Amino acid sequence: MLRFLASLAVVLLHFTYSMPLIARISPSFPALGGVFRYGYLAVDLFFMISGFVVLRSARHKSLSQFVVARVVRLYPVFWLSCLLTFAGLYFSGTGGPGMGRQLVFNLTMLHEFFGYKPLNGVYWSLTYELTFCFLVGLIIGCRLWQWLFGLVLGWLAYTAVAGPLPAGHLFSYLFIPKHSAYFIAGMLFYLLQSRTEAAWKLHAALLFAFGLALRSDRAERQLAQEFFHEAPLSAVVSGVVIAGCFLVFYAIVAGRLRPHPVWAALGLLTYPLYLLHGLGAIPLNLLSGKVDKYLLLAGTLALVLLVAALAQRLVERPLSLALGRWLNHWLAQQRPQFVHSEAVAAAPHA
Repeated sequence: MLRFLASLAVVLLHFTYSMPLIARISPSFPALGGVFRYGYLAVDLFFMISGFVVLRSARHKSLSQFVVARVVRLYPVFWLSCLLTFAGLYFSGTGGPGMGRQLVFNLTMLHEFFGYKPLNGVYWSLTYELTFCFLVGLIIGCRLWQWLFGLVLGWLAYTAVAGPLPAGHLFSYLFIPKHSAYFIAGMLFYLLQSRTEAAWKLHAALLFAFGLALRSDRAERQLAQEFFHEAPLSAVVSGVVIAGCFLVFYAIVAGRLRPHPVWAALGLLTYPLYLLHGLGAIPLNLLSGKVDKYLLLAGTLALVLLVAALAQRLVERPLSLALGRWLNHWLAQQRPQFVHSEAVAAAPHA
């Protein structure tokens, strides 16, 4: 439910608010845009969800199982998005030189670590998602589960001391201080649900994480103001939204919100919708002024939801299954080599 609503908020942000530095979309929706410009917080909600669900899914996996699960989850529809974005930029003549190399590095999802810009503006958040997965992978590989709460507190302390560092800082990609309060909050909610630590310690840490989230939002609002230039973003509104996210998470962990099959079905559309909704700029721009703008907005929203459903059904699901089978088969073939290497290393030397 939260994933789908967050993705929908990002879509409505991009469709209703004019952001000349990102994309020129017509027509304009001043009233709706004034509300949905706070959709920038939806990405922080994504990070909070990842802190919870990635940690929970990793808890009983080996490192290889975790890596396969993350690759299968993140890459198939991402590759589709890269290829469609590349095709759109190439045939429209707006891509610029060096697009082929940029595409190759984007397909790895590691493009920013190699100094290449994302083909699509929404890819920036995936760099932070991969970094968080790397940190969880370290916990699995180094068998640090028994010290998990201490590690989370250490990350929380680092976030407090470092502050929301600029994006180009050395540690900003490793410990993500600009957004780490949300990842940490999700991890703390997982620990609260699993009851592995005293509740009062977790509640205190969550309260501290909430305070750091508000501090991070202040920096985010200053950056966002470069795009949302018409009126200042309200600290009260963003604070209420962030508090609402924490309260909803608490209700979920406390068992006060129950899952529903409809939300599960819509949740499957989240990732394709997030990556592919930029296609909606085509009908919005082509039909602007020719169709009632609210009807056009509704139709475009229905179109991108259909595209997301088709991508999930025809690309993400079959390719994820095939990729998962191939990776598991490859790992099974490598396992005897690993066992032999370990046996040789353990043998006494002459």
